[in-house]
Amino acid sequence: MSRLIRAEVRKVFSTKLWWRMLIGAFAFTALGAVATILGAGGTQSGIPPLSDPATQRQAFGASNAAVIFVLIIGIIGMTTEYRHFTSRPTFLIEPRRGRVVLAKLVTYASVGLVYSVLCAGLAVAIVVPWLSAKGVDVSLTSNGIPRTLATTVLSVAILGVIGVGLGVLVRNQIVAVIGGLAYLFVLEPLIRVIPYVKDAYKFLPGGANEALTQANTQPGSDLLNAWAGGTVLVCWGLLFAIMGTVLTVRRDIP
Repeated sequence: MSRLIRAEVRKVFSTKLWWRMLIGAFAFTALGAVATILGAGGTQSGIPPLSDPATQRQAFGASNAAVIFVLIIGIIGMTTEYRHFTSRPTFLIEPRRGRVVLAKLVTYASVGLVYSVLCAGLAVAIVVPWLSAKGVDVSLTSNGIPRTLATTVLSVAILGVIGVGLGVLVRNQIVAVIGGLAYLFVLEPLIRVIPYVKDAYKFLPGGANEALTQANTQPGSDLLNAWAGGTVLVCWGLLFAIMGTVLTVRRDIP
């Protein structure tokens, strides 16, 4: 298994995709943190003042933007095998396909951890000095900030697993990436506001992620508590991992 994981790690770092996705994650993290700070206390933004613990958690939770890029890199990491027909030699070298998928799951969960830790560090580097310059007392050990940073790291890692599973379910790379993004930015937000089905939002990956991090929760949101949200998100990750493994074992090699 360690041999397979090392091979997957080499695949990740043998292309330019990993650092391009990392730059995108950095950009979105910085944008989210800056937008929260600049909009805090404004009448139009609806964001409470910077002294409010919820606003501070939202600023530090900007690192959760990495989920987008980890999801994409997880999808591409799996679908590339089918797009470029490298699945054939891969599965010939290791006929136990479940081990190959497991290696990918571990690899891209680890990539998610690295991305989220780096993005969390960037958020801290932006928020702490900026708030200090504004005379706002901020501590990395209070106001739920440690939990926000830790749960953000966990949620991003789980999205890496979901990305690999989605890549197995939808082998076409373009369809999988566009479908994944459309789900996150179109379908889930619609479900959140449509009567009769909006109660289901809290059990979906986006709602579970929001409940887990407690960073960008909208006022009046009907979400699970952090522990329940984390459990639901982990279950989604396990579901995609299991489906990905089972389908890979049963499907013919393209």
